[in-house]
Amino acid sequence: MNLRNWIQTRPEVDTLLLCAPDVNGVIRGKAIPAAQVAKLENGDTRMALSTATVDIWGNEIFGCSQVRETGDCDVVLRPTGRAPFQSILTPSCAIVPVDFWMEDGTPMETGCRHALAALLQRFNARGWRPVTALEFEFYLYDPKTSGLDHPVSPLTGERLYGREAGQISDLEHFSAWLTDVRSNCEAAGIAVTTLNSENGTGMFEVNLSHCDDVLHAVDDGVFLRRVIRDTAHKHGLGATFMAKPFPDLDGSGLHIHFSLMDEAGANLFDNGGGEGTSLLHSAAAGILQHANEMQLIMAPHLSSYRRVQPNSYAPVNICWGYDNRSVPVRIPGGDHRARRIEHRLAGADANPYLVTLAILAAALDGIEAGLTPPPPVQGACYDQGYPSVVSNMQDALRLFEESSWTRSFLPPLLREAYVNCKTQELAVFQSRVTEFEIQTYRDRI
Repeated sequence: MNLRNWIQTRPEVDTLLLCAPDVNGVIRGKAIPAAQVAKLENGDTRMALSTATVDIWGNEIFGCSQVRETGDCDVVLRPTGRAPFQSILTPSCAIVPVDFWMEDGTPMETGCRHALAALLQRFNARGWRPVTALEFEFYLYDPKTSGLDHPVSPLTGERLYGREAGQISDLEHFSAWLTDVRSNCEAAGIAVTTLNSENGTGMFEVNLSHCDDVLHAVDDGVFLRRVIRDTAHKHGLGATFMAKPFPDLDGSGLHIHFSLMDEAGANLFDNGGGEGTSLLHSAAAGILQHANEMQLIMAPHLSSYRRVQPNSYAPVNICWGYDNRSVPVRIPGGDHRARRIEHRLAGADANPYLVTLAILAAALDGIEAGLTPPPPVQGACYDQGYPSVVSNMQDALRLFEESSWTRSFLPPLLREAYVNCKTQELAVFQSRVTEFEIQTYRDRI
C-alpha cells in the first residue's frame, strides 16, 4: 500500500492517526500532519516504549523490565501495510495501522501483533497456512444514561428491553445504523459477511470473512470495533464489547474459526466427511488441554468472568463436539471442504491478537504432540460432568503465571507485561469499596 499516493487522492485528509495495539488490544498511537507522511515512511516517527505497556485505564504498567532498564526509550512506528481509512467521526483524519519496532529494526518484544507474526512462521515452516475468521458479539446501549441501559428505539421512541432469539424487530429498529455499519466497514476495507440480531435486546453479531492472511484478519477485527463504536456514536447510540454488560442477558463472545491449508491449497482438516482428519482432532485436543492456562487471555478483565459462569449463556465446560453450540470447541457442520474449528470461549472484550495467538499455539501443540481428544459431546454438555474452565480472575492469573506452555509462544517481555498488567488491574478493583458493600455490612455486623 503506497500511503503517499493514498493521501494525494484525498486532499481533505490533513491528519494521520497512527494506531497500534497495546497489551489489551486497545488502540494507542499519535497524530501527525499528513504532510509528514514521508517522515513516517522513512522510519522517523517515534513513541515511548511504554505506549504498548499500559493498563486498561492507560496508566503505565509497573514492573516492566525493558521500560525500566532503557529509561522508557523511543520505539519506531512503521505502517503495517494495511490500507488506511478515513475516520467516521472526523473525515479530515485518516486511521493508519502501524506497529512498534525497535531502533535497530527488530520487532518490539512487548508487541502482541509481533508475537502472532512469530507464531505464524512456525506454521509457514511446515508449509501450512492458517485460515481464520472472527465473529464479534456486542450490545447497543443508551449513552445518555449514567449506566448501561438498553437503547431507545429510533422508530417508536420507547426503551427496548427483554431477551428474544433472533429479534427481527431489532433489525428493523436499527436498520439505518446497520446500513451505515456495512457502508463504513466497506470504506475501511473490512469484509463483513453477516450482521445479525442476537439473543438480547440491542445485541448483534458481526461475522468477518475467512482470510488466509491471519494478521490482516485480526487487524480487521480490531478496527471493526472502532468502526462499530464510531458509527453508533453518529446515531446517538453507544456500542459496548463488554463480555457481560447485562447480568440477565447473554454475554458477548469473540468466536474464532480456523482451518489449515497446505501449499497446494488443500484443507488439512477435511477428510471428505463430517468427522474431519486426525490433524483436526489433535488440534482440538491441544486447545482443550491448554484451556485453563490461556483463560486469562480469553477472559482478560475482572468483568469478563461474569460471562464465564454456569447458566450464563456461554460455553464453560472443557469439551468439544460436532455442530454443538454448548461446547467451547465446536466443529461446524456444512460442506466438508470448509471443515474447521470454531473456538467459542473468548469474550468480545479480549485482545484479538492474543486470542488468535493462544488458540493457534494450542492447536499446533496438540498437533506436534499427536494428542487425541476425548469422545465428542452428544447433546448439551452442561450436566454431563465435564470440567469447567476457571471462572475467576485470581485463579486464571495464577494458572497463567505457573504455565510453562505460555512461555513457549509468548515472548518473555510480552508475557511479563501481560502478567503485570492483569495483576495491576485486579489490584485496583480489589482496592475499591462499593456502595452496595457498605450498605450490606455497615449496620448489620
